[in-house]
Amino acid sequence: MENEPKLAAFVKLHNLIIYYSEYRDMPAEDDFDFFKEVEECCKALEINYKDFLKEMEF
Repeated sequence: MENEPKLAAFVKLHNLIIYYSEYRDMPAEDDFDFFKEVEECCKALEINYKDFLKEMEF
């Protein structure tokens, strides 16, 4: 099915937003780049990354 990659990206983005809300003041693992992960999800979902960050106030 054509939409499965977008669904997977949406679920991942949703989980990243939850992660951010719960752990934003805590240090992340060295190899984890939150904003790179968000950017990849936005690209898969065809969402403007900068607009998304602005809208979410990241």
